[in-house]
Amino acid sequence: MITVKAISIALSMLPGNADVLTMDQAVTVALQNSYNVKSAQETVSQNEQKVREAKGNLGPKVTTYYQYLRYGHGSSAVLGGQTITFTPIDTNTWYTQLTMPIDIVGIWKTNLKAAKAGVQASRDTKQATENDLKQSTRRAYLNVLRAKGLVLIALQSRVNIIARVDQADKQFKAGAIALIDLKRLQAQKSSADSDVLNAENNFEVSKQLLNLTINRPIDADFDPQDMSGLPGVQSSTNSLVVLGQVHRPEAHSLQNTVVALNAAKIYAGQSGAPSLNMTLQNNQTLDPVGLNPQREVNTAMILLSVPLFDSGVARAKMAQTQATINQTKNNLDLLKLSISQEVRSSLSNMANALSRQTAANEQSELAKEVVRISRIRRDAGEGTVLEIIDAETQWANAQNNLINSMYDYYGAYADLQRAVGADNIEEAMRQLETEMKGKK
Repeated sequence: MITVKAISIALSMLPGNADVLTMDQAVTVALQNSYNVKSAQETVSQNEQKVREAKGNLGPKVTTYYQYLRYGHGSSAVLGGQTITFTPIDTNTWYTQLTMPIDIVGIWKTNLKAAKAGVQASRDTKQATENDLKQSTRRAYLNVLRAKGLVLIALQSRVNIIARVDQADKQFKAGAIALIDLKRLQAQKSSADSDVLNAENNFEVSKQLLNLTINRPIDADFDPQDMSGLPGVQSSTNSLVVLGQVHRPEAHSLQNTVVALNAAKIYAGQSGAPSLNMTLQNNQTLDPVGLNPQREVNTAMILLSVPLFDSGVARAKMAQTQATINQTKNNLDLLKLSISQEVRSSLSNMANALSRQTAANEQSELAKEVVRISRIRRDAGEGTVLEIIDAETQWANAQNNLINSMYDYYGAYADLQRAVGADNIEEAMRQLETEMKGKK
């Protein structure tokens, strides 16, 4: 039977000098360091600049340029003793031009609408990246806790077998047990030493994998904080499916992509529409000469352009965009089906893990009693060393099952959080119910 002293010894053998890292802190570090999130943010920034570009296309543009023109020869004549220049051999002119588009059919406004929808879609994609990262971080963190728990069980088992070997050695020297019984216990101790080494190595590897997941130095040491209590879910399966289909950022991203593509389709069709531009131009001749020299000339022009025939280019672009719209809608429908399956799978895994945990608890209590009885029988001379070894092995297996079922439950809950796209599922459900009541 495992004593309080044995548990204290086992706990003292685990690393305890590192800083404590909670699951929420791990998620925060992951969001700050993730290269995928940073790349998604760059995409958002690029699309925001596209909005600025679209707005700029609606506004005036001012250009200025200088022109030096030299002819092969000039022309002049002498009249009344004076040389009159008809065409100078060269000219220096400075031009300043103001151009203002007049959006008579809404082409540029449509382009702006598409750009804004693209920004929102990229923001939703970034949130989807963060949602996936939270799940992988929580999973990795739970694996660390699982490995830590298995180390503890392995250490407890080794403490027990060491006590059994010490006791058996004294009994052998007193002639109370056979050499084969002592050898069996010593072999069991060697197996326990190997189990501890394997568990500790797995613990270190799981910590390294978590560091990799949150993008910080692989050898950064930390001590995970144990979870307290199992999170429950009160909402029905269908309600959670609706929450996921409404709340998942991937769904929002696809919906905004459809909006952007519809605007892009209209924009493509408007390439065959008339356009109107107004231009004001100022010409400054730096060295005016000639019969009627003018230093400054101002002109105004309105240009109406009406495309008559483009060989079907606009229709082809619209058809291409429509095909992309159809693909995006199909992807949205597929995502909704996937969300439905992910929610149901997560809930099933939670129920299975909870059932296995209940069974593991019962097995653990039974194994403790079997260990106690086998030791009493051995001390009374009726049992064997094999009975004790088998009983303690069953207890260790039951504890392993208890650890695995508990963290399987936490892992399934993390999957459910990702499936519905919410950290606090019940709070998100209440908000959704409020929104739906408001729409009614």
